[in-house]
Amino acid sequence: MAGSRLFVARDSAATVVSRERLPLAGARLVDRPWSALVEVTVPDVRKPDERHESRGAGWIIFSPLIAGGIAASLGAAELGILVAAVTFFGLAYVEPSLRRRFEAKRSRSAPISARILTASAERAAFEEATRLADSVSTTWPHLGALIETTEAEAMLADALWEIAGVLTRRQKLARVLADLSRPDFAAQSPSDETALELRSHLHATEQALAVLEADLTRRLASLRRAEQAGRNFIREDEMRRAIREARETLGAPDLDLAALSQTALTPADAAADLADQTRSVLDAYRELTAGLHPDHPTPA
Repeated sequence: MAGSRLFVARDSAATVVSRERLPLAGARLVDRPWSALVEVTVPDVRKPDERHESRGAGWIIFSPLIAGGIAASLGAAELGILVAAVTFFGLAYVEPSLRRRFEAKRSRSAPISARILTASAERAAFEEATRLADSVSTTWPHLGALIETTEAEAMLADALWEIAGVLTRRQKLARVLADLSRPDFAAQSPSDETALELRSHLHATEQALAVLEADLTRRLASLRRAEQAGRNFIREDEMRRAIREARETLGAPDLDLAALSQTALTPADAAADLADQTRSVLDAYRELTAGLHPDHPTPA
């Protein structure tokens, strides 16, 4: 399971998606209904820790006073002043270095392979994908032996990882498109050679974005289909149990079966419907990881 896990960290400005564990201090684990997704929320590392800074300043100020006071009580006042001065300058020199090392250890960089989403649209889309994955996972306890949970979790993790990749590419292309679409660029003469090249790249970028949008829509639709297939299966199974209970009740000797409508006594072929739903569930899960790692066009 460890190799199939997906690690996600969020703060107020970014969502980091990684196949490797993200060692972040102060992280709070998000409760998820499936174990292959390990998600945490972390403090905004872009804001300085004011409490830490104030503690550091107090340490630098009061430590020399304490050291000087002890030295003065044991000897001359001049010795106390000298000790306080040496302690102050020593701490003033050492403390920034210690703080930098502490902060570096406290928030190590994300792995190189991590996919980092900073645009609000991409972060929202990934959050929607994780919500769908959560909904899919809630159907597993009702599917019994139909779904092998470990394999299903790996499929979901793979699907989210690929969606994060699509969103990372879309985020990058959106920035490129914004740069190419500047009003002052559009004002250039249509016959200008550089302007012609720019419009060519603009068109290629728009096409690449359209392909990515279609790919993202397909992947999210696969998640929705897996969720709906599971829920349809559960509903079909519950209907079959209700029909069985109705048959047992209607077969009791104290009921007048002749007075009941034959239509009501003849349910649909629940077993055949359930078999169809079983195939639908299995097909939906195969779709989740079908066609992973497609080639995506890039701007010309």
